[in-house]
Amino acid sequence: MADSVLKLEDFARLFGTSVDEISLECRQLISQYDFSYRPLTEKDRDRVLLDVLKRIESDQFSLAGKEGKDRWEKGWAENRDGFLKSSGDSDQLIPKYIRPGQFVRIDQQYATTVDPNFEFNWYKVFRLWLFQTYLSGADTVYEFGCGSGFNLAALAKLYPDKKYYGLDWAQASVDIANELGRIHGRDIQGKLFDFFDPDRTMDLEKNSVVLTIGALEQTGTDYGEFIEFLFESSPKLCIHIEPIVEWYDENNLVDYAGIRFLQKRKYWSGFPEQIEELERKGQVEIIKKKRSYFGSLYVEGYSQLIWRPI
Repeated sequence: MADSVLKLEDFARLFGTSVDEISLECRQLISQYDFSYRPLTEKDRDRVLLDVLKRIESDQFSLAGKEGKDRWEKGWAENRDGFLKSSGDSDQLIPKYIRPGQFVRIDQQYATTVDPNFEFNWYKVFRLWLFQTYLSGADTVYEFGCGSGFNLAALAKLYPDKKYYGLDWAQASVDIANELGRIHGRDIQGKLFDFFDPDRTMDLEKNSVVLTIGALEQTGTDYGEFIEFLFESSPKLCIHIEPIVEWYDENNLVDYAGIRFLQKRKYWSGFPEQIEELERKGQVEIIKKKRSYFGSLYVEGYSQLIWRPI
């Protein structure tokens, strides 16, 4: 029996909003799932921490960066093939790295959950709130690093009349975006795009929003050209939902393990400072910075950095 439950007030706090700003649709989604959890005892936490740190030091994890392209191509091809064989079942687009039954991290603690899909269910609520809050007024949405396309599928279902571009360096991801448009009759186009070598000739359409979700994490510190591309393209808004290592507390053991994980895998770092420097120069406006305080065994992947070029 769990001794804690994520309530509406907790979702609002984790999202960085007020209860009043959470829609009826989000509330209904929350009510569908069991968000019961139990923080680990100190003994169990230490056992999990020891295991996590040993795995991090074992070098068993792949590294972020340019060399990972073939790995992502192969992974997204599995989703593409499953999606096509199922004649367009969006459940086939759920990334394979989303694994049920793992510990989650809530408010800088590890926790065990009643529902093995706790994290994914939380993400579905968060994603709906995010899309309703920031994307309702956009005519066009560009998801950079669209991967398996499962965010595009959710977006197109929520807002069927908008125009969508799914951009990724993997051809399999481009195929998924194009097939999503074809099968479900939505205006979705896939395009090849490389964060490390962006196509500076590509123009973003008016009243457009740029979205990245767990994508820029793979760029490490090699994102300078992408920032320049965004600044030159002048979208209405740039939304990044990513793990942001600078917002962790190195004096908290669970956070420290997350820091070591992100550093070991050479994940995204330094980006918030770059955007803050541009704001000091009067070139951009930062709309929101919010640590998620929620995530998986190894990382908080849902922090929000939202800004716009001026």
